[in-house]
Amino acid sequence: MKNMKMGLLVASILVLAACNGQQVEFDYVRLQNNSSGFVTDDGDTAIAIGLKKGSTLKADMDAFLSTLTPSYWSELMTDMVALRVDNKATYVTRADYSDVTGGVLKVGMECAYEPFNWTQKNDSNGAQPIANISGKYANGYDVQIAAQVASALHMKLEIYAYEWDALLPAVNSGAITAIIAGMSPTEERLQEIDFSANYYQSNLVVITRKGNKLLNCNSLQEIDQADVKIAAQPGTFHLDALKAQTKNLTVVENLNDFTAMRIALEAGSIDGYIAEEPTALTICK
Repeated sequence: MKNMKMGLLVASILVLAACNGQQVEFDYVRLQNNSSGFVTDDGDTAIAIGLKKGSTLKADMDAFLSTLTPSYWSELMTDMVALRVDNKATYVTRADYSDVTGGVLKVGMECAYEPFNWTQKNDSNGAQPIANISGKYANGYDVQIAAQVASALHMKLEIYAYEWDALLPAVNSGAITAIIAGMSPTEERLQEIDFSANYYQSNLVVITRKGNKLLNCNSLQEIDQADVKIAAQPGTFHLDALKAQTKNLTVVENLNDFTAMRIALEAGSIDGYIAEEPTALTICK
């Protein structure tokens, strides 16, 4: 991540979650891209639009995305986090669908990775219908970026919900036009698909329970203990980095999404899981 400060910062966040009728509080450990945290590069921590190799849409998408500044990224992400933590928060989409002469932009995402994307029951706050799930709507940072991209390209937007591992095959098969799903343009993925310019830059955290000894750690090396269990989503660079840069802790890699990891953390079967920092902020009530 660009312009990162040195050191590992511990950010304490109190979160209330239901677990067997009890209240569970969550904190998170902020791991920076340096010697005390995960070693990553911009290809890992950047977020970009995934496209089929040779897509003719890339140039126009890049031209639009170049108009969105990091300060705008931060503003939009703040708005999306607010929608998840404050029931009084509202958002008005900036997309304009008065001209959709450019065809259909079919966008794939999990619809389950808040605040990048989530599922809701109505079209409030700029949410878009999920084309392959009747009566459900998607919203979040990815959805609003997708809406603005579609608007800039004069295209009709359609959102499709896919499992994470199915996104690359879907875009390569032509089932969807683009992946806008909090996906990083890693070297491995670049061998399979093209990516647009970045539309966000993030950093990794370890979400854990308040009071867990991990919050007293000052480096990834200190977290890397034999009695520690950390989960990461399969098919992500989160998991690759965790496996490559630790040797003592137990890596849990059979929890397929962030909902499953949070449930496991609430139950105490893991000590923490890897996520982007905005994800941690959404469980701050």
